[in-house]
Amino acid sequence: MRDASRAAAILPGRHKWVYNHGAVASLNLLRARTLIALSLCAAVIAIVFALLANAIDRDEHFERILQRGVLRVGMDASFPPFEWADERGALMGLDVDLANELGRRMSLRVELVNTAFDALYEELRAGRFDVIISALPYDPSRTRDVNYSQITLNGGAVLVVRAGDSTPKRPADLQAGAVAVEAGSNEETMARRLEARAGFHTLSVPTLQDAARAVVDGRARALIADGVSARLLQRGDPRLMITGDPLSDEPNYVIAMPVESPKLLAVINRYLDDMKRDGSLNRIRDRWL
Repeated sequence: MRDASRAAAILPGRHKWVYNHGAVASLNLLRARTLIALSLCAAVIAIVFALLANAIDRDEHFERILQRGVLRVGMDASFPPFEWADERGALMGLDVDLANELGRRMSLRVELVNTAFDALYEELRAGRFDVIISALPYDPSRTRDVNYSQITLNGGAVLVVRAGDSTPKRPADLQAGAVAVEAGSNEETMARRLEARAGFHTLSVPTLQDAARAVVDGRARALIADGVSARLLQRGDPRLMITGDPLSDEPNYVIAMPVESPKLLAVINRYLDDMKRDGSLNRIRDRWL
């Protein structure tokens, strides 16, 4: 009886010990499995990030350019002074110089591909050339399909006055005066919007050359023109000069390339930065504008 009582006294504790041991073992197993799962997740995440980094680092479009040793540039050679063909068919102009300078800095030969402006984006997607350099305005609606470089030229509207008339810097400085604009242009729309607030009145004329004559002969205190046209007017007539800061930020001219080519974008932007710092971008612009 004493043995039976002893057994009865010991067994409950033994059973309790066996149960606790099993719980600890199960908990340890669960922890081990969790650690394994976490390790596997970490490994998968590391692999995904490595693949993404490799995809960013590996730019197949740019690698093909380097293998060819040629940068193919699409442009519509019918828009002087940016690009046009001379009597022998050779392409020349601001964008031609820009393309050649970029190619020189990238140690690549430049191949110019003449394409109608309306087909430039389509031909870029088709792989006929690697970049578009063709007085190309930035278009936010296309940023899902192409990468745009930083701005190569600001073509925003500016004020043009008679040389030596240094007072006007902005529309508000033209109170009670006339501002000449080409009828039907974006600059006419801008002038109509500004005139009530700035105090000038708008003189609409048939052509930009008529606007320039109005400024020279005193019928208008200033004219408003896009940045490119204004530079050409100033270049062609020393009696005119651009004054003040641009009145708008559009159009801004840029370089376009495939959106799948981030390394090409980074390289082009780096060289454009260099060209701005050393003055070569301004020298190209001033040569043609």
